[in-house]
Amino acid sequence: MALRQAKMAVLRCAEATGASRWLARTEWRRNKLLILCYHGVSRFDEHHWGSLYISEAIFRRRMEVLREERCNVLPIGEAIERLRDGTLPERAVVITFDDGTHDFFSVSFPILEEFGYPVTLYLTTYYVEFHRPVFDPACSYLLWKGRDTTLRWPEVLDAPVALDAAGRERAAAAIIRYAIARKLSGAGKDDLLASLATRLDIDYQDMCRRRVLQLITPEEATDLARRGVNLEFHTHRHRVYRSREHMFAELEDNRRRLVAYGAREPKHFCYTGGFFLPQHPGFLKEYGIVSATTCFPGLCTAESDLMRLPRLVDTMGLTELEFRGWLRGISAMLPLRRVRQEEGQLVDE
Repeated sequence: MALRQAKMAVLRCAEATGASRWLARTEWRRNKLLILCYHGVSRFDEHHWGSLYISEAIFRRRMEVLREERCNVLPIGEAIERLRDGTLPERAVVITFDDGTHDFFSVSFPILEEFGYPVTLYLTTYYVEFHRPVFDPACSYLLWKGRDTTLRWPEVLDAPVALDAAGRERAAAAIIRYAIARKLSGAGKDDLLASLATRLDIDYQDMCRRRVLQLITPEEATDLARRGVNLEFHTHRHRVYRSREHMFAELEDNRRRLVAYGAREPKHFCYTGGFFLPQHPGFLKEYGIVSATTCFPGLCTAESDLMRLPRLVDTMGLTELEFRGWLRGISAMLPLRRVRQEEGQLVDE
């Protein structure tokens, strides 16, 4: 908390003196690229649930700030080429979305079209073809919807769990472990979600009808590609593997579907959950991928490892002052909290 307060004080001082606006116009900032990361823009109450979502109002305001700051928003491929060549325009920015939830199609992309900004969608494809809520986040969301109650589920949980913040985390971990241990299929996991919703007195079928935490359909992906969205790698099953063989197979499953949806041959990758092992950058390069983005905050430079590019993950907790600071470059000069990698996306095969 003290570090956050100190950083905010520096940003307010830089704003008041004009230092941050001056920095935005320097050669130092011109030689750097900011990659923005989003996951979802809320259609209902998702932005109150967790850090994956921001509200529609905040997202629209972010796009307005990009215009006010006279940022040059580039497609990922052009941005990477110009980063390497040293020809970036002033205040270069790339906008990326992970996963491909339906709200990207219905809320986010119409706003991006309105502003004329290019966007990259790192699309994971299993749930594009299985039209139900994505298991892991849907489990967390249902537990949040049932907050401040007690979940009794002896078939899955060792004991009743009070669904406060800590209890919801424990319950989600236990439910996911249960599904993994039994090697449940997509349909089996969906049945598990329906059972969870029943125990929490939540209308799961209504949630499905509203397509909360569901991905876009193949037809919507094709429409987005036709309208200029860059569809890029995010694995098929939202999983990564230790072995080269399994990693290549996962990438190929993803690639075939992206191309079938109308994408140009994908060349750029986003680590699922921001997680990667030391061997993964080499696997990606060998497969032919040009760049890979992480969830570590920072600005990209010509010296950045293209297989470990930093991104700013935008959240409801980020103030407009901090967001402007990233666009101008000053936020990247302040101490950054270490981002912990979670192994939830790793499959030991």
